[in-house]
Amino acid sequence: MKKIYILLAFLIAFFSIATAEENPEIDRLLQEGIELHSAGEFQSAIEKYKEVLQIDPENISAIYEIALSYLALGNYENAIIYTTKVIYSLDRTLSVGAYAIQSEALAALDRTEEAIALLERALEIKGSKHLLHFNLALHYYKINDLDNTLLHVKKAINLDKSHAEAFLLYAYVLNDMELWVQSILAFQMFLLLEPDDPRARAAFGELLQTMRITSLDEDEARRPVLTNPPLTIINGINKFQIYNTIVATLQSLRENSEEENDLFWEFKSVNREIILLLNEKNDGSEDRTGIFWTFYVPFFTRIVESAHYETFARYISVSYFPESFEWWQEHPEDAELFVIWFEEGDIVYHDEYYEYNDEREEELEEETVQYNRE
Repeated sequence: MKKIYILLAFLIAFFSIATAEENPEIDRLLQEGIELHSAGEFQSAIEKYKEVLQIDPENISAIYEIALSYLALGNYENAIIYTTKVIYSLDRTLSVGAYAIQSEALAALDRTEEAIALLERALEIKGSKHLLHFNLALHYYKINDLDNTLLHVKKAINLDKSHAEAFLLYAYVLNDMELWVQSILAFQMFLLLEPDDPRARAAFGELLQTMRITSLDEDEARRPVLTNPPLTIINGINKFQIYNTIVATLQSLRENSEEENDLFWEFKSVNREIILLLNEKNDGSEDRTGIFWTFYVPFFTRIVESAHYETFARYISVSYFPESFEWWQEHPEDAELFVIWFEEGDIVYHDEYYEYNDEREEELEEETVQYNRE
């Protein structure tokens, strides 16, 4: 299994919460502390939270926020001390976040195995929580345990389908496991949810590489992608056919295009051909019943076959192509129609697409794991 080079800094998932307090002074101090933390003034935030503790020494919201600010300051030992207090408080909401904060502090102290053990224990105590699965996936990714990364990031997505970072991690681990066709669609899910995220440009750059539209550019913060991708058939996906479709589409475009190096046009065209080929092969046969076939392929097929595909392509590439950003500024009506259509129209983000055939899904995952081990 190849070594992972993480050129993209994933942010560990936490949450900050200001609960309504019976004491208005406590509520005011908590809110001021959270605003200071958001502005990057972490030490000042801690001072506000400690004022709360002078009024109410057991205020669990203040203790939690102190831990979060200590983590941001890089004061990991204190972050561990304060999160331990939250965990032992058994607060149903904040204790989950406290586990995540403490795990990150442990990992920052080169105690990643302890961080993983902590989160595994938290899952036993708290049950299946999106926050715990996602942070556990991140820690497994850091130690290059791709099988467990994939396991937990899929569980995180199943619990929260709107979490963009989970789709981004999913895309990277799929690519690292040489499941590059699935990775293409996962990258687009992230970009659809967060097109202007600070990491969107790097993600779109790797998407272009994965689709073989571009090669490694030393000036871009992207990881090298195999020039000749694995072309086996895994989980019903014939990568040989996909690769040939990419090559044929690019060759046709480059032979007939009057404009040189129009990467947007190439992306839009290659992506359409990939999705349409996958849809053609989506016949419901035994090896095509997993989530890739029941959710991702139908989801993107409806976009590709709609009147809004151009808008979609511009939307997810806005961080990469200046002309896409300009297009959005010049076509506000198209943008509005796309948003309305996406949120309320033909395409619906149905939960039933995420209903797994558990037995078959486990078989397909085991096939994938066995293939990568070989």
